[in-house]
Amino acid sequence: MTETTKKAAPRRAPARKTDPFATVLAEVGAAAREIGDLPSALVGGNLPERGSDTYRRRAAEWEVINSTRRAGDVLGVDGLAIQVAFAAFGGRTVEEIREGLVRLGALAVAAVEQIDRGRK
Repeated sequence: MTETTKKAAPRRAPARKTDPFATVLAEVGAAAREIGDLPSALVGGNLPERGSDTYRRRAAEWEVINSTRRAGDVLGVDGLAIQVAFAAFGGRTVEEIREGLVRLGALAVAAVEQIDRGRK
């Protein structure tokens, strides 16, 4: 007597989940390309050092404001974005400013993704 073996269908890989940030990043990239050239100075004005000092002070003020908002359970993305933007341009080196701008961009992308997620 001959036994027949049943052939199993090839195993299919699970469907890839879409990265929720991919769409937002594509949109951000397209918008960035439309902006064009920016001024060469990261911090402008006649006295950019004083501007950076002012930005650092404002970042510290917004840190206190956001701490108060967090304690009252009324923290919003607006306050976080303002704090991060002031901190970014208050950087003492180009590297610190770049790091702060990356953080600001990340916050903006996360906020847009949160808006999009809420629409579903």
